[in-house]
Amino acid sequence: MQTRIDPAQGRQSLRTTERLPRHDLYYGSPQLGPEAGIPIGDGVTGTLLWLEEDAIRFQLNRADLWEDAPPRRKGGHLQPAPYGCNLNVPEGTLEDDRCFNASGEEELTCQKHAGEVVIRFSEPLLHRTYQKEFTARLSLGKAEATLESVTPFSHLQVSAIACAGEEVTAIRVHLVSEDGDAPEITLARWGTRTFWRWYCTQRFLPEKGLDGTGALAEDGRIFVTQTLNAASFCIGLSVSGTPVKATVRNRRSAALITERAEEVSFTIFLAVRTGETKAAKEACLAALRRAEAAGYNGLLTRHTVDWETFWNVSYVAFPDDYLENLWYLWLYLMNSSCHGAYPPHFTAGLWSFQRDFVPWNYYFHYNLQHLFAPLDAAGHGSLQKCYFDLRKSGIPTAHLYAQTVKGLKGIFLHDVTDRYGRGANYDACNCSCAAQTAMQMYRHWRYTGDDAFLREFALPMMRGAAEFYLDLLTPGDDGLLHLSGTTAYEGNAPTEDTLTDLVMIRALFSALAPLEHKDTRHLLEDAISRLPGPILLPLESTDDGVGERFCFGVGKGRTPYGDRKVFGVGYRDGIPVRNSYGNPSSEKLRYGFPDIELCPLYPAGIFGLKEKGTPLFDAMENQIALHCPGDACGHWNLLPIYLARMGMAREVIEHGRGMVSANQGFPNGFNGETSERGNPRNPGPAWYRVRDAETGECGLQRPEEFVHFDFETVPILAQAVTDSLLQSHEGVLRPFAAVLPGDAAAFSLYAEGGFVLCGEVTAEGWVLIVESFRGEPCRLSLPSWAEKVYAYRMGETGPIPDSCPGLTEGQTGTMQLPLRAGERMLLAGCPVEKLRFCPEGRSAHTCAMKWCGNARLGTPPLRGGYGCAST
Repeated sequence: MQTRIDPAQGRQSLRTTERLPRHDLYYGSPQLGPEAGIPIGDGVTGTLLWLEEDAIRFQLNRADLWEDAPPRRKGGHLQPAPYGCNLNVPEGTLEDDRCFNASGEEELTCQKHAGEVVIRFSEPLLHRTYQKEFTARLSLGKAEATLESVTPFSHLQVSAIACAGEEVTAIRVHLVSEDGDAPEITLARWGTRTFWRWYCTQRFLPEKGLDGTGALAEDGRIFVTQTLNAASFCIGLSVSGTPVKATVRNRRSAALITERAEEVSFTIFLAVRTGETKAAKEACLAALRRAEAAGYNGLLTRHTVDWETFWNVSYVAFPDDYLENLWYLWLYLMNSSCHGAYPPHFTAGLWSFQRDFVPWNYYFHYNLQHLFAPLDAAGHGSLQKCYFDLRKSGIPTAHLYAQTVKGLKGIFLHDVTDRYGRGANYDACNCSCAAQTAMQMYRHWRYTGDDAFLREFALPMMRGAAEFYLDLLTPGDDGLLHLSGTTAYEGNAPTEDTLTDLVMIRALFSALAPLEHKDTRHLLEDAISRLPGPILLPLESTDDGVGERFCFGVGKGRTPYGDRKVFGVGYRDGIPVRNSYGNPSSEKLRYGFPDIELCPLYPAGIFGLKEKGTPLFDAMENQIALHCPGDACGHWNLLPIYLARMGMAREVIEHGRGMVSANQGFPNGFNGETSERGNPRNPGPAWYRVRDAETGECGLQRPEEFVHFDFETVPILAQAVTDSLLQSHEGVLRPFAAVLPGDAAAFSLYAEGGFVLCGEVTAEGWVLIVESFRGEPCRLSLPSWAEKVYAYRMGETGPIPDSCPGLTEGQTGTMQLPLRAGERMLLAGCPVEKLRFCPEGRSAHTCAMKWCGNARLGTPPLRGGYGCAST
């Protein structure tokens, strides 16, 4: 068997930077407008680059540019702005400490953009009509955007990086023009309303967001300052390499004008800094001076090393090239945006492009958590710090809310929070958010073994969530513990013994019990033993569209599994109820977030392949079979993750690609509910009916005015790719969990318990290396197709044959590997002497856009060809 894993060394030889060129975003022709924009970011500041026919435009966004309502006075002292819930607050307690009020969204917490930069030329040198040659590319490996355009009258070359070491964006421009040109570089900030609920309501305040902006020119550099209630910030811009004339256009914009020449080269440096106006400007100036001294090449050298170090931490090669491409794109976007004080927003990350327009604006629990879930397995769990900081900051108000509003102990996290982690006053019966957050923190500790993180982050959240549930559970006449009046996810009707609560209680209490002292441990274990079991209900021929075979959904054409049962979501008035049905025309389908029945698989993670062969697994297979196909799913739907966790390899690819085809509306990998202007595949309604929140009057709004990116589908698919290659959430390492023999798949990923696994499957066989960092018990389960296992312990002189670890619990195929900290074992489907080391060479970029159904990455070439169909 040829393998990219070196069997003599027992270590991975896979270098991600060698594979990445095949996944660069390639634009073979110019596409005007921000919808095709190229995203770069230094981890704190995100910059979106896009084209106009005679200009290159950038919008700058920064993670900590949040606005709050004006402060108020109480007792002669300034207090934070009111975020009251109009609830019964104890005397002397500020309403701010409880939650925010979503009804005043334009006055309350909202994320603002930094500003915009335009490089404008005197000729339409980027118009498609005049292109002789055109190439633009986002190099994922170097995190560098490049552009080259040749017209009958010009030759333009541009490159741009966002350098994390300096938090500076550098843009290098070289232009040769037939009649000479004097490019103008404009820096501006035009604030707007947030429009966060543009789809149904807004406030008609055209003047909102315009105040507090100032522009100035100083020593050949230009600056724009902005004063907000929450903070102030400054954008600084300088140009080196060519003489410039600085001018202030108005209070909101300034410009640098170059001298006219047939050939001109210059580099733009951009910096955004927060703080009091004078201090922010001085910080910008200092950053610009450092960047000018280093020059573009100096910044690029450090920048390239930083990204190479980042990339070579993990590796995937997936049977579907397009989904693999999105896995790497997701990692690129996360490292470009997750080093700031707050998490990137789930709609556009740091790459919104319509000034201050941010749909949904706040942090929504269900949507946000999926951005970060795959990071630990990729070896980049540290990128979750901004997310965990946000959740930790909300614990005090979550305690107060539980006590004063719910009348219960512990903590209650809302579905929707502001940037301080304070909850909204709706969806206040979804009780599982704190437990889900706690388990995400717990799993991070299981990956890293960071005991300080366990003490400071995970345990406070876990204990608070557990205390709340212990107080909420009520003993019934049947001796079991029950709960009532809770909802499963946002928008669903209340039920008793809600499934999402029960599975999260089981997951949370099981994880917390071993970490607690004896009395608390017994209390948690007793509660687990008294929880109601899952509700199993029969399939219904009409509402599920099933007779002898499924007529709808993922399982269309298949025979129902087992005794034809599915999961219930809880009880209403003592009657068990379901939420999902297979027949899309069923009148029983309920409004609300879907997939309640699948929560044991994810996010709870208490159910999976270990249940294979049981009635519960049959019921889950039926539940999956009823699920709508990927091309009919919403962009935030978790179907690919469910399929991967069930080991359904072919379905992961089929329905993952279906989700991409239906939802990825933009050629840079972002998706959105309103796709590219003029796209016949998803034109949307001609008008939206929008109510003025102040007057109550309704008017019509064109949807193309609010085109936006969404950031959710890519991380969901990244989780599905990861779970297909390696799972460890059940306390068992499951390599190749949703991979078939003969698939071209390889990976180097991390697992709970302090392990790194490096594996490969080819048409010739398979090989796997398992390394332990902490010496924890190592339980490994290989797929059923790995019938014969040859085991070797890695010694100083190479692999040493080891007695194949005996199977335990033969039905699950689980084996115990005797690994101490720092030790490695090699497992393969053939003797080691038959493994031939063939390291992967550097991939060449295809220089073509990629297709996935209706979706694409990049733009087509100017002449001939349609790019490559990634299958």
